[in-house]
Amino acid sequence: MSNATFDPVACVTRERDAALEFIDILRREQHALHHADGSLLVSLAMEKSQQAQQLVQLADARNRWLGMLGYPQNRIGMEHGLQDCPDATDAWQKLLQLAETASQLNKINGILVAQRLRYNQQRLVALHAATHSARSPGLYGSDGQPQPFSGGRRLGEV
Repeated sequence: MSNATFDPVACVTRERDAALEFIDILRREQHALHHADGSLLVSLAMEKSQQAQQLVQLADARNRWLGMLGYPQNRIGMEHGLQDCPDATDAWQKLLQLAETASQLNKINGILVAQRLRYNQQRLVALHAATHSARSPGLYGSDGQPQPFSGGRRLGEV
């Protein structure tokens, strides 16, 4: 890759636009998590993975360009690389802001996933305890014989 094949303005703008799309996916994921819409989560996870891969490819191209210029592959290197290309500076600053937004949204979504998982686990434990309480005769196994209560919490116990 030569300097002529890497257009910092076009590439940073593409990266910025890809980050905007990634944030849109994260917001849709957050909405689905808030509304317990599990049907959307699988498709959003696939979409998020594809968009993340695109962001990695764009960052790799940018980092190769910085390496060719002899700059470190980080923010400082990019600032040096853009000294000769001030038209890309605004897009770069916006990209940095978007990266921070995406990071925050991703953290929030991770917390929401963990909360939803705990809630579902608690519901499963309660259902399991209710079906295996000492007051019920138990469930029948595959051999047709009753299965005795095997422990666990009773409904309403903490």
